[in-house]
Amino acid sequence: MPSKRSEIIYSVLVQYKKMRKYKDVVFRYALLGWCVAVLMSCQQTAPRTDQRNGTYVAEDSRGTKVALKHPARRVVVLFEPMVDELYMLQAGEAIVGIPEQVYQHASSYRFLSKLDERIARKEIATPTYGGRANNVESVIGLRPDLAIVYEQDKETITQLEGLNIPVFAVSSKNKQRIYSELRGVATLLGKEQRAAELISYVEEQLKKMDRPTHGVRKKVYYAWSKGRVLSTSGKGSLMDLSIEAAGAENACPLEMEAPNIGAEQLYSWNPDIIVLWNSSLNDVYDLKELAALPAVKNKEVYVLTPTFNFDPHTIKFMLFAKQLRHWCYPEESAEELEKEIQEALDTLYGNTKGEA
Repeated sequence: MPSKRSEIIYSVLVQYKKMRKYKDVVFRYALLGWCVAVLMSCQQTAPRTDQRNGTYVAEDSRGTKVALKHPARRVVVLFEPMVDELYMLQAGEAIVGIPEQVYQHASSYRFLSKLDERIARKEIATPTYGGRANNVESVIGLRPDLAIVYEQDKETITQLEGLNIPVFAVSSKNKQRIYSELRGVATLLGKEQRAAELISYVEEQLKKMDRPTHGVRKKVYYAWSKGRVLSTSGKGSLMDLSIEAAGAENACPLEMEAPNIGAEQLYSWNPDIIVLWNSSLNDVYDLKELAALPAVKNKEVYVLTPTFNFDPHTIKFMLFAKQLRHWCYPEESAEELEKEIQEALDTLYGNTKGEA
């Protein structure tokens, strides 16, 4: 049976052919305009799932279209943030392989183990050598019908595609990519509606965090993990995205993903607060060269913890912004914020079984 869209297009083409018999030029152009409008309407409302041939099609970060004949049932995820997002999509049961970092990172393991007993028992395979080094032979052994791979792992992508394993590449490099990649993966898993719900919720929460109308925006300096205090993230980075969403300003004005700076540079930027990721307060307070920095003297140094709650490579950049806004412009108690964040986690994951 032909689809409704096919029938409409066929009708439009018939009407267009009939235009030749009309001598009224104005009428012919009006009819042509109607044809074009109908065709554009068909194109805009067409679902990503191609009902004509039963395929599920999505475009990845490379601009490559990935097509499956049915929703993916066995998925190997080789990019840790996407493991997280598959559980938000309520598609965790499809996962058959994950990076070993999921088990190694305490906050990730603690949270996800409450969502999936396989993770709690460490039963899901880890086809990796450590870090982002992937074991392609192990991936093949898991018989995936889809692999989700970090865009920069070009060798892995080439090898898997050479073996006819569909690969959806991801980058998570900005808000638009995070959204489009979430939608793409959701399409390949048959979870488009869930992705739409998640993105709508995040956008709703972001609108509630409008920039303050009074005074000057606070300047925030972000320091990298493991005590790398003089390594930061510049304009256009995911950290910058979260800082802007919080109504603050990135103290680092450089258009660079990960610049390394000197203490003198940090003094010249003079941030109002310093935010740490997977580091301790003493990593800053023990640095003698930063002792006179106003943010340090004023004890305006904070640690994002647990890190799992605030991963900016996922739609949880919204939670990063929510926590940061509280530090910059406190309007509620710490207890109220904690409750708000837990409610957000419950919404993002469905029914969580406890806190991270």
